[in-house]
Amino acid sequence: MNDWGGVGSSGSDGGMRIIAGTYRSRPLKAGKDQRVRPTSDKVKGALFNMIGSLGENRVLDLYAGTGSLGIEALSRGAGFVTFVDEHPGSLALIRDNLDSLDVVAGDPRVRIIGEDVLGACQRLQREGGIFDVILADPPYGPGVLSRVLEILKIAPILERNGILAVEHSAKDVEFPPDFPWPLVRQRMYGDTALTLFKKG
Repeated sequence: MNDWGGVGSSGSDGGMRIIAGTYRSRPLKAGKDQRVRPTSDKVKGALFNMIGSLGENRVLDLYAGTGSLGIEALSRGAGFVTFVDEHPGSLALIRDNLDSLDVVAGDPRVRIIGEDVLGACQRLQREGGIFDVILADPPYGPGVLSRVLEILKIAPILERNGILAVEHSAKDVEFPPDFPWPLVRQRMYGDTALTLFKKG
């Protein structure tokens, strides 16, 4: 699950870039998979401004897609980033984008899990994995936000006082009334919503 595989780097083809930190302005590949909806610079910048300083935090990037959010976290000083995606094309993009930054297979700051989000979260729970920040950018659709929150209730892998940040459709803002972590901030950017919960 942690190896990079044999994907060659071919440069950015989607206009994405890292916006702050060690790798600032470095390009990232977006790919051509229509399932993958890269986060715009404006929304990504807003998301990380809402989260604040990452320090040496452990970050989990769910529905990682191109790896853009997790790589941005790494650039901004996160101590460890785990990328989760079940689609082979997305896993190839993540590996390719990391390779382009000379973050090579075996780098102790990075792990890639090729599995669906529920299975990966349950695996991490069994392993005793715990994270300070969880980023989730699932495919847009009705009820998606609630499903993400239910998964994280089943597999509680967020550190106490940790932050869960979800990028989701602005039309999909309902979440389970019994979800135990309070919503601390929400911002709308066109058809995109950014919602932050803090585990208290």
